[in-house]
Amino acid sequence: MTMTGVERHWLSIVLPSFIDPAAGGLGLRPGEVDFVRGALTMYDASSPMGRLGMRAAVLVAMLSPLLLLGRLRSFAALDSTERAAVLARICSHRLYMLRGLGVLLKLAASMAMFRVASVRGRTHYDHRAATQPVRARVALPVLMVPSPGAA
Repeated sequence: MTMTGVERHWLSIVLPSFIDPAAGGLGLRPGEVDFVRGALTMYDASSPMGRLGMRAAVLVAMLSPLLLLGRLRSFAALDSTERAAVLARICSHRLYMLRGLGVLLKLAASMAMFRVASVRGRTHYDHRAATQPVRARVALPVLMVPSPGAA
């Protein structure tokens, strides 16, 4: 079962809100990332329990102004800085279930962003992975186990 039109609309509001333009950092051009398509790709590849989690996460995010701020407003009515702050509160909530749902949304937003080559290019993600070898920070000692025939 696919997400409803309302859930897709909510995804289009919630997922871009992880990027707060006022905070600086990675800036996205309008329309550069199709967050809904990225999230639906993740949703379609999920197990039934994963799909339920995605739906619950979107619902929690949309109701978060009422649940977390005590305001009778929709998530869409918040400005971009307030949206990012509310999502940060969900991702660091004391209840593990809410924290998990927030991280699930953040993962969906991240995967949608990294589907776009121009975003990966600005973060130098592909370049760094291909050109810099991974080296151990600390050399660990190797223990030798004597073979059964050695004395």
